[in-house]
Amino acid sequence: MTLLEKIKSRGHWRVVIRPGRFVEQRIPQISSLYPIIQKTAVQLRGWDFPHVDTHTNPHINVDWLGQESEWQEHLEIWRFYQSGQFVDIAGIWEDWRDRSDPARESGVLLGIGDTLFRFTEIFEFAARLALTEVGDELMYIEVTINGLAGRKLWSDSHDSGRVYNQYVASLQEFPFKQELPRDELVAQPRELALRPAIELFARFGWTADAAALRDMQKNLRVR
Repeated sequence: MTLLEKIKSRGHWRVVIRPGRFVEQRIPQISSLYPIIQKTAVQLRGWDFPHVDTHTNPHINVDWLGQESEWQEHLEIWRFYQSGQFVDIAGIWEDWRDRSDPARESGVLLGIGDTLFRFTEIFEFAARLALTEVGDELMYIEVTINGLAGRKLWSDSHDSGRVYNQYVASLQEFPFKQELPRDELVAQPRELALRPAIELFARFGWTADAAALRDMQKNLRVR
């Protein structure tokens, strides 16, 4: 089984970030792609997004380069194209914690904090990309979370791990797409990350308090 097949066998995130206008050779030299990823990757909670493995050389293809990584609950594949498009597919961390704790069952929970923080990482990273050579006046962000049906929300940051049994998803996947002016994205990535998180939680039947989510974001420190 390939890593991609393994990731897709459980709940996972798919992220696409790209400049608004398609320019095939926006980055003329493919060797320039990896340094861009290295300087824009976001580390807010001890694990970077996207994960850049400095001990492994990236795979270089015709018009993109990328990496695959698998360590404990962290499973991820990313590709970065000369057109400026970035694609990332990663497992929902909760679904792979059974590797360290066999008592854990995959596909039953979705952490409120982990979900909010991943959206925040995505928008912070997109804002950084927007300020590089791949940036454009408009930036497109697409996020899809797969494998949601039957999951319950749980408080992985507060209330001692309380599970909210009344908030259960019936939809299988949640898609979110947005095109943003670069200036707006750069000015308020964390605030912009709240919208998809709140919309996702609403699909579980939970009305999230934006102020409380902002307070949770304050625990994230840029490194």
